[in-house]
Amino acid sequence: MSLHRYKIARGLTLIELIIALAITAVTAGILAVLINATAVGTNASQDGRRGLVRTQAIKAQVGDALVNARAILAVGSNAIVYWTGDVAGAPTPAEGAVNLSELRLLEVDGSGNLNLYACQWPAGFSNTSIIAADQIYAPNTDWLAAAQTAKGSGYFPATLLASSVTGMTACLDASTPTAARMVQLTITINDGVSARAVLIGAALQTPQAPQ
Repeated sequence: MSLHRYKIARGLTLIELIIALAITAVTAGILAVLINATAVGTNASQDGRRGLVRTQAIKAQVGDALVNARAILAVGSNAIVYWTGDVAGAPTPAEGAVNLSELRLLEVDGSGNLNLYACQWPAGFSNTSIIAADQIYAPNTDWLAAAQTAKGSGYFPATLLASSVTGMTACLDASTPTAARMVQLTITINDGVSARAVLIGAALQTPQAPQ
């Protein structure tokens, strides 16, 4: 009888071991799923925070530029051209007209980069040289074409504001850009995680049509 009981006890021990191993495997699998879900959730949360910071930075920079613009000169496909107005104390005299140094182009290029083009004179450029190079534009200028031409002047470099931009549209409160007082931009960004529409509304503080 004792041998029989030993065999039964031994069999039960093997069964218990198999059950224990199965439970351990299931538990390990559940833990792996939970750890992966936590990691994915953490990454998604971090991506969301980074996206929010990026969105707010674009809004602040572009919105501030538009609020302080004197006039919207033109809007086009993925582009807006505006005038900053005469700058007090600049080498170029204030004459109420658009100079190269006062021209700005906000544009999405073919690589999905949102660039802000603005005049920058070479280091050591004298006031005489600046005045000579600071082209003055007529009021009826084709502003989109003028801004594209300015890119090749060597004085109109780009500053990268954002990447992974798929489009930009502009809406004005007037049919003539220079008469606009309100502008709304919609900038669409797709970083591979999600698509975000950045809405920027601005009212020009001191609007002025160029002469």
